[in-house]
Amino acid sequence: MITLREIKAAIVNVLKTKYPECRVHFDNVEKSDAPYFYVELMPTATTVDDVYSDRLVQVDITYIHPKDAMGRVNRTAVYDVADTLDRTIRPVLAIMDRHITILDAEMTVVDDILHYIFNLDFRDAWTDEEAGRVQYELMQSMQLQVNGTDLTEEE
Repeated sequence: MITLREIKAAIVNVLKTKYPECRVHFDNVEKSDAPYFYVELMPTATTVDDVYSDRLVQVDITYIHPKDAMGRVNRTAVYDVADTLDRTIRPVLAIMDRHITILDAEMTVVDDILHYIFNLDFRDAWTDEEAGRVQYELMQSMQLQVNGTDLTEEE
């Protein structure tokens, strides 16, 4: 099963590979004079059966570019980051030993802040250890007695 922590690590790895000078935040964003990313994960899960579940994790990568002395943001730099993110993340994002296809992404600039939004849509399986199941041996033979009569079949 892919954990949210593993998804987070994969996204940080992608961002740090392309932008080593930028910080990546998942919470407690503070004002900064340097450009940075803020990432939000919004997971949902649908149970298929006791082993499989369909998972959808919406990822919103926000890129904040600091304002210059005149209070303006370099929109060209913001658009360049959008293009680079799209080339880096799509069409396939590697998370641990899995590769998830990302069919589409939304790039929106609102108030000089870039939002790069995409969905990780995949089916996941619980291992027995993750589900906390107790492993039993299969029964080899059974003896059944009803009202004093032995109903056990002979081999």
